[in-house]
Amino acid sequence: ARRIHMTSHTHDIDRVGFASRILGPAKEGEAGDQDSKPDFHTNQLKSVEVMAVAGITDSTLEDNIESAGFENTLLDLIADRVGIDLEELFINGDTNSNDPFLKLTDGWLKKSANEINADNSDFDAEDVEDMFDAMLRAVPKKYLRNRNEWTFWVHWDIEDSYRNVLRQRGTGLGDTAQTTAQVLAYKGIQVRDCSNMPEGTALLAPNNNLVYGIYRDIRIEPDRIPKERKTDFVTTLRVDCHYEDENASVVARGFTGPQI
Repeated sequence: ARRIHMTSHTHDIDRVGFASRILGPAKEGEAGDQDSKPDFHTNQLKSVEVMAVAGITDSTLEDNIESAGFENTLLDLIADRVGIDLEELFINGDTNSNDPFLKLTDGWLKKSANEINADNSDFDAEDVEDMFDAMLRAVPKKYLRNRNEWTFWVHWDIEDSYRNVLRQRGTGLGDTAQTTAQVLAYKGIQVRDCSNMPEGTALLAPNNNLVYGIYRDIRIEPDRIPKERKTDFVTTLRVDCHYEDENASVVARGFTGPQI
């Protein structure tokens, strides 16, 4: 995804383009009568504050094999986990959720302008390639000029199901899909598994169309509590996510894979 450094608690993501043809015939000695005006659209990031508190007792710090060095290890672990949690928020955020963390903002799955569902017979829930084809059909074709910029972000089971499809073809590609972790592709578009993608769900979008903003960068502050003989590390930051153009994306839901 593409990061934007927010200089305010809100940030406008502006896009401009021409929706239709601007070229026409030119006639010598005559002024052109075409006045093509670009279309302007704006999406907005509105930062929300998130926080984590991770504590370590004095005895843990003293008895650990790393001793005082374990504090740095803990900070590295906090930073790694923050990245995973932010990905979960940016993908699955839903202000109607019962989860107090996910309800902070709407994520990419909810903000996409195009959605298909196997329950609506948009694709065969057991056929991964039919799902991929349906997703491609759902995207306005003007956005698919360069497929190298796009990615199918999928749940692990979907990526694994596609590997099984390739394996059954008995080709060199099938052997590679079975024996290596090589990144797969479908019709020129990469297929990547994402640990925070919900089961049966896939997102198709250009990578640079997925935008997230950080207003207050990650801040980790120690909070010493002598009476409890422990130190809490308080992590805070303000973030949000959106698309540059939500029309250049599609979400598929309801994939089950072959039923045995």
